[in-house]
Amino acid sequence: MSSVKIYYPLLACVLVWYCVTVASSQDTPDPTSSDGINGTSVACPRIRKAWDRQTDVEKATYIHALQLSMDQGLYSKFMSIHQDAVSNRQAHGTCVFLFWHRQFLVGFENMLRSLDPPRTSCLTLPYYDYVQHNLDYVNQRCTTIESCSPILRDLGGSTQAIRSTANIGGYTYPQFACVNASVASHFCADSQRSCSGCIPRGPWHSTFFNPDVNFNRVKRAVLPTGSSIAAVTSAIEFSVHNSVHSMLSGVMGNLFISPVEPVFYSHHTTIDLLHTIYHRCRVQPFVTGLTESSASDPRVFQGCSIPQTPNGGVTRNSSVFMQESGLRNNSLMRFFDGLPTTYGGLTDSTQLGQHSYSYDMGGLVGDLYTKCDAAGLGLPEVEERRRLTSGMRHVVRPIASADGNTFLGWRRAVFKRAQAQRIEDSDREMEKMMVMMYANCLPGNVTDYSPEFKAMWGIEGVVAPSKRLLDAIQDGSDTIKISNWTALNQRYFGCGGAFPNDK
Repeated sequence: MSSVKIYYPLLACVLVWYCVTVASSQDTPDPTSSDGINGTSVACPRIRKAWDRQTDVEKATYIHALQLSMDQGLYSKFMSIHQDAVSNRQAHGTCVFLFWHRQFLVGFENMLRSLDPPRTSCLTLPYYDYVQHNLDYVNQRCTTIESCSPILRDLGGSTQAIRSTANIGGYTYPQFACVNASVASHFCADSQRSCSGCIPRGPWHSTFFNPDVNFNRVKRAVLPTGSSIAAVTSAIEFSVHNSVHSMLSGVMGNLFISPVEPVFYSHHTTIDLLHTIYHRCRVQPFVTGLTESSASDPRVFQGCSIPQTPNGGVTRNSSVFMQESGLRNNSLMRFFDGLPTTYGGLTDSTQLGQHSYSYDMGGLVGDLYTKCDAAGLGLPEVEERRRLTSGMRHVVRPIASADGNTFLGWRRAVFKRAQAQRIEDSDREMEKMMVMMYANCLPGNVTDYSPEFKAMWGIEGVVAPSKRLLDAIQDGSDTIKISNWTALNQRYFGCGGAFPNDK
């Protein structure tokens, strides 16, 4: 069985009881953490995993908790926090997009944990590993986002549905199927009134992945050269984040009430994981401890102005602003007790006191966490390992799939050819080559956001990153510089990707 890398100091004595318990049920013990590292007991580490790595029992427990939260009216209250106008202005299109949602997710996770102890006491939010599922799509193991993503199917899919004109936070969705399967059948926008018992969703069964959630784009968004956290926040929000909201459509296409959709929380947990990868690669190696000086480092935190919000902007000392009819006075406040009260306290997920958490990563995102800029570039093994830091509390599992290794083999081949041609930005060339694959080899198309989506999210002048790149390739303003690039695509994926479109 594959080895597992655990990024935290050795605590053998403390770990004995839990490791023995796990080892009795499987060949290789699952990683865990000690009491004090993740703010939980030894038997209940707060380690977030991909939905695909959850056991059947863990999945059932998570769905059970979601259903209870809907039945008790707590789920809709979290939607109302996200919908609040002032809260939402801080949550989107700002330098604190990642930090605001980190706090929001922990509060939601705490709420789910409280619902049915001890059954729900140890659950953590699962992340939606669409980077891996996207790779399955590229290798034609599946076709649509629903067929590629177990989490979409397990949370009800998109086909068992009715038509509904129910008012959800002031919005109606008569043009979308309102799914009433699995957890969606418990949804209630207002626990004091009649419930719709369904969630408006896009046609996941006929929607295709786009290149904006491919590893190449994700890496460029998370680890651009020499950028501040504010720049990275913007890059993640306006590429990977927005593209998934647009791709899932339905209520996920709504800037304000997208938390109606349970997949919202797993999508944003993935976004939080990307924030964690950034922190490990751009902050941990260069910033030691959170001193007054390091806290002001633009790689750690960078403030910005936010019109129509308290004080007109945020700094690291600004309070995290969340309200739902006055959060401080309602039943949700207990789920945020003990969390940092300022944005500067949310820079590291493993330093949140009793609410600290870590990630169990595998596949391509694990490779990105482990190797940072070296991921997929074919550097010598010893050089790649030298880039690691010690003392981390996250768990990384090696790439085990043949498709994952094939993809990394393709990236290494492109990197070597770029070196031979003295092309400095090989990642850029890989992204262009993959966009051509999506345009000319796979069932979907590389498209822009819809006008409705742009209007809702306030991005009328923005073109989806991959569509903008495809247009630049086509009009000759940013051609592919790798020689014989179609032969490389053909060798690794069975299709060159050149125009004309032969699909």
